[in-house]
Amino acid sequence: MRTLRNDVAHLLDQATPGTVFVRQRPRHDWQNLDHAHYDEGLRAVLSEALNVRTPVFGKRHFMAEEGECYSFTFPYHPPSARGVVTLYAKLNLLPGGRVVIVYSVHP
Repeated sequence: MRTLRNDVAHLLDQATPGTVFVRQRPRHDWQNLDHAHYDEGLRAVLSEALNVRTPVFGKRHFMAEEGECYSFTFPYHPPSARGVVTLYAKLNLLPGGRVVIVYSVHP
């Protein structure tokens, strides 16, 4: 799982066109969570969550697209709110390790 975390975090950080696909639902959920949200921020928050030294525990999923798909939860501090929100995310690293799909990001 650690290699998967590193590979996905790298793709999210680089954000090379054609390597990160955010489905419409997680984009909508992310933008509705806080007025200061934008796609680059979503990629940064997910990358940071994957790079935390403490373990990210997740569940493996099997989606229509092949790949390594995991869901996990992580704490998040919205910019315009006080406190912490626990977010659920589901990401899929496609075969070859060059493309990641973001299926979910929501409380």
